[in-house]
Amino acid sequence: MDKYHELANSNSSLIIENSNDNNNNNIFSIDSELIYEDDGRCEEENIQDKPFKFKQLDNSFDDDDDGDLIFSNGGVGGEGNERIKEPPKGIKGVIFYLCLSSYWLATSAIMGGLISLVWPSQIASIGGEENKEKYVGLLPILGAITSIIVGPLSGFLSDHCTNRFGRRRIFIASGSVVAMISLFLTGTTKNIYAFMLFLMGIQFGIMWGTSPFNGLMPDIVPKSKYGVASGYLAFSNAIGQLIGVVGTALLIHYTKSYIATYSFLVLILGVLVFPTLIHIHETPLSPNHVEKITFKRFVYSFYLPSSTYKDFYWVIITRFMQEMGVYSILPFFGYYLTDIIHIDPTSKELYTSAILSLIIITSIPSAIIGGPLSDKYGRKLLVYISCTIMTLITCGFIVLSFIPSLKLVLLFSGLFGVGYGCYQGVDYALALDVLPQENVAKDLSLWHQALIFPQVIAPAISGLVINSFGSKVLGYTIAFTIAVFWFLLSTIMIKPINLNRNKFIKLTPINL
Repeated sequence: MDKYHELANSNSSLIIENSNDNNNNNIFSIDSELIYEDDGRCEEENIQDKPFKFKQLDNSFDDDDDGDLIFSNGGVGGEGNERIKEPPKGIKGVIFYLCLSSYWLATSAIMGGLISLVWPSQIASIGGEENKEKYVGLLPILGAITSIIVGPLSGFLSDHCTNRFGRRRIFIASGSVVAMISLFLTGTTKNIYAFMLFLMGIQFGIMWGTSPFNGLMPDIVPKSKYGVASGYLAFSNAIGQLIGVVGTALLIHYTKSYIATYSFLVLILGVLVFPTLIHIHETPLSPNHVEKITFKRFVYSFYLPSSTYKDFYWVIITRFMQEMGVYSILPFFGYYLTDIIHIDPTSKELYTSAILSLIIITSIPSAIIGGPLSDKYGRKLLVYISCTIMTLITCGFIVLSFIPSLKLVLLFSGLFGVGYGCYQGVDYALALDVLPQENVAKDLSLWHQALIFPQVIAPAISGLVINSFGSKVLGYTIAFTIAVFWFLLSTIMIKPINLNRNKFIKLTPINL
């Protein structure tokens, strides 16, 4: 039995017991007699002549002043038994979610512009054309090292922070300051080693803030709105990447100044971090509810027993497979256009940026729609749809290796964006659905590594495959077939995840 609560009235005492059946559904019973099995329905039943109303709720176990009994066997968000407030509705709700995701938009703009355009161009300028491949190859490795160290650390510290301004925003603010200083210094340096040092400073500041930010949403958004919030985050990510790619491309092309380009990114972060810091309010964590932070506790927090984290493991594996498929393709679009579609090499950057922008733009509607739809119809269905779309479109790119067509490449790229956006809209909510409550931000930083490491591993595999064959057509065919394999695995790996494990049930006694 998970929880007990005794409900007293003038005539009798009822013991409400919560256990699990063989299918991991919640079962509520009185004196061992079944009164309700949680299969996702909300209904009324009469139990021993005592009418009860059953309703799904987004709170942890609680006994409020109106006599309602609230049961939960897991979930994230909030502190202890604290009731989570419902976000505003209507236009105020839109403003709430936009302010919540404003910081995410800023970091997406920064990293999108830096990784795709600014850093490769700047490295060639200060490191020399003959060494650019070597230094560009170091970027994802440095990023992965910084991410795996800083992310879990800042997440763990924020999970146990008792600052009076809240446990997440203090890290977002301090990380933004470090990132802005490092951005400005990176734009002024002419030394490749100083560039690498400042680059790690940027990534340190971003990770110091984004890892606690990952824990902010479940702190203040109820479980029933995870899909909506996830959709807004995916929307902000897409808009941010679009602003970063287009803005930095125009500045580099017309100003030829890295100082101007980095100043633009500093301005974006400096402006967009404020809506999240000012408009979003946190409830400070009580020192009485937090154990003393020690290095031993931090290390031990990485022990995630399968009995509790089994579904979380499956979510990480699913995301890893999906991102492996994406990054087996995206970094090679420019070369695919010249080697397979045979466009003019002098126009490669133009068409590559057009395709990436098209993928981002078409991902926005599906991300916005996919999140709320997943709240209603389930996360798995949206993952199945998104992975199916990306699998079919990747097969289409393979066919175009034999019958090249630039128009079809543009069409398929837009459709690929629809599938990618659909997954992004549900991705974050899926992780929160299965994540236990303790160390939320730290655990989400581990989940985030399933995005970081495919950016290192997948391009290395695809690059090796493409260069291992004398025929470019054969090389791209095999590389894109591997991407199809990753997408299919992602679709299969979602099946074992049990999303009913953390259901919330509210029992309202009537006429007692």
